[in-house]
Order: sequence, then structure tokens, then C-alpha cells
Amino acid sequence: MSLLTLTLKSMVSRKLTSALLILSISISTMLFIGIQKITDGAKKSFSHSLSGTDLIIGARSGDIQLLMYTVFRQGKPVANMSWESVMEIKANKNVQWLVPISLGDSHKHFPVLGTNQAYFNHYRYGNKINLKLAKGRPFNTPFEAVIGSQVAQKLNYSLGQNIHLSHGMSKGNLPVHQQHPFQITGILKPTGTPVDKTIHVPLEGITAIHLNWNAQKTKALNIDELNLTPSSITGCLVGLKSKFSIFSFQQTITQWEKEPLMAIIPGVTLANLWRNISTIDTAFFIITIGVTLISFIGLLLGLFLSLQQRKNELAILRLMGAHPRQLSIMLLLESTIITVLSVIFGGILTRIIGWFMHPILEERLGLILNTYAITGTDIYFSLSMVGCGIFIGFIPAVLAYKTGKKEGFISI
Repeated sequence: MSLLTLTLKSMVSRKLTSALLILSISISTMLFIGIQKITDGAKKSFSHSLSGTDLIIGARSGDIQLLMYTVFRQGKPVANMSWESVMEIKANKNVQWLVPISLGDSHKHFPVLGTNQAYFNHYRYGNKINLKLAKGRPFNTPFEAVIGSQVAQKLNYSLGQNIHLSHGMSKGNLPVHQQHPFQITGILKPTGTPVDKTIHVPLEGITAIHLNWNAQKTKALNIDELNLTPSSITGCLVGLKSKFSIFSFQQTITQWEKEPLMAIIPGVTLANLWRNISTIDTAFFIITIGVTLISFIGLLLGLFLSLQQRKNELAILRLMGAHPRQLSIMLLLESTIITVLSVIFGGILTRIIGWFMHPILEERLGLILNTYAITGTDIYFSLSMVGCGIFIGFIPAVLAYKTGKKEGFISI
């Protein structure tokens, strides 16, 4: 009977212990691979908070500053860009679509974004997923609003409810625009992006609440008679007809003569921003290494305990003529088999859980999770796990060999 067959039969005879060891290391493998996948997914999701947009255009400032304000609603712009420039950019032969963005107001500390219907048609996140309404419809008139999922949840808002916007985005008591309330006509589905925390209103509504109504009353009694075209906005999202024109059009915006503007490529700027907070990768890696070490300590303890349980079995094999070296090889084989099976089952568990969680994570959290692809990191980790399992098996194997040589049978 071969040593491999003998080892397998021995493991089957202790199926509970073997199964628990395999389960323990399988979970550790699943955690390591899963955390790596989640980290990669977080990177992609972070860089895909806005997808399908070729350029973000705004007043000249810093790349990250413009990105943080227009995409993540953090910080303040140094200046606005004129509506005339927006219209000229939109009319450019290279531009396929343009989404205007006006920021600066808030509602109970949630940012308010002024835009138009193009926002709902062209805004994409994650793997180019378009915005979807959980309830209601997009806004049609100046004083209607579409709110993000977190706004609706935290403030307990529903369709048809009226809200008032505040001037500014800082914390504390802010002046409220009491002239016109906005009626909620739509609630967006969760995206896992800053859209969830945003209140979307028409640009005309933003213009209207900032009018000097005391002066306007004598000129018009109906808001439809007023010119609500904004004089300036915070920035705009631009989609180009050809990806090959991105850099040339970016240079055109940089050299804009009417006012100092800049254009950034969202993906490039997001990648730079992620590199600045790369300590998250290190933290995840340390956690997974700790989990793995604990699992292998469990394997080592399991092998020592199995030696205690198998003392009579190994003694009989020794009396039947088995060399101490053969018994040591059996222990090494057992450790290797347990580790290999654990890595395989851990990979299978990762893919099964990923298959169930993928639609939920992508739709509700905007997390792009790809558990099916086998990456170089997965291969290196799997080989390292097997190598560690063999190394761990050496310790009881050497001890068993020395004891067998000394006493003629295994006794620990």
C-alpha cells in the first residue's frame, strides 16, 4: 500500500478532525482572496464613482479640488464658469453631450445639485450603470426635486413632500430660501456613490431662489415669464464623440480665452487620489496576513493533536516495519493534502459567495466585485499557502522522525 493511500485512509478515519482543519484554512483562504477582491473592487468603485464621462470642466484650480467638489461634493470651488462658455463648449463639434452642475446650496446638510435632464440621461457610475428611480419621476418644472436614497432614508422623505433649500453648505444655521419650496417627485435607487446623499433640482430652480423677488414682482407675476437661465455654474461633465480627442480637447479648454478654465480626466485624477490614500491597502493586507497565520497555527496544533490520537496507529506501523522517515513523509503528505484541499475549497467558497453578493454590492454600494477572474495575486497566494502548509507539516514530521529513531515507535 502506498504512503499516499495510507495517508488518505488515515485522514478518512479521522474525518471530523480533518474536515475541521480543512474548513478552518478554507475560511482563511476565502477571507484573504475575498478581501483582496473587495480591495480591488473598492479601487475600481472609487475610480468609477463617475464613469462614462470623458472630462470634467470647471474654473481653473487643482485637479483633485475640482474632482472632489463636482463628484464627491467635498470642498468649495474657487470660482464658477460662465453660462456663455458652457454653451460654446456644448456647441463644439467634438462634444456629444454635456451635463451642467451647479453646487453651493444644501438641505439639512445634504448637498443640492442643480442640473437638467441630461444628468439622468448621461450620468453613469460603477460599470457604466445609469441612474434609476426607485419611486416617482425626474423633475419637469423649476420647483421639483429628485433625492438620493440616503436623503430619503435619513430624513424619512416621501414623494409629494415639500422641502426648502438653504444657502451655503457649511454646518450651523444657514439662511433658508423661503420663497419657493421644492416638491419631491422622484427618489433614486441606491448607487453607493455621492448621488445617494444629493438632492437634485433644475438649474432654473436654483436661479429662481436666488432672484431678488422684491424687484421682480413689478416685472412679472408668473415665474414662467422670468428668464431663469443661470449666469454661471460650478462646472460640467462632458462626453466626447471620440476618445481620441480627449487630450486635444483638454488642451483647448486649458487655453480658453474668455475665462480661466480647466478640464480633468476623471479616471486619471481618481487614480492619483487613490494613490494618496494607499494606506488602506496596507491595512487590509495586515489583517489578512493575521487571519492566515492564525489558521496555520490551528493547522500546527491540529497535527500535534492528531499525533497524540494516532500514537497507537503509528506505533503499529513502526512495528510492522515502517521506517521513521516514511511516517514523517505521511505527516508531510497529510499537511500538504489538507492545505491543497483548503485552498481549492476556499477559492470555490469565494466564488459562490461572490456570485450571490455581486448584484447586491454593485447595485446598492456601487462596489464592482469580480470574484470569477483568477489573478496573479490569487495564484501567488495559493502557492504560498501550500508552501506554508508543507513548512508547518515539517515541524511534527521532524519531531516524529527523531522520536521514532530513538524509541523504535512514535510516542509523544
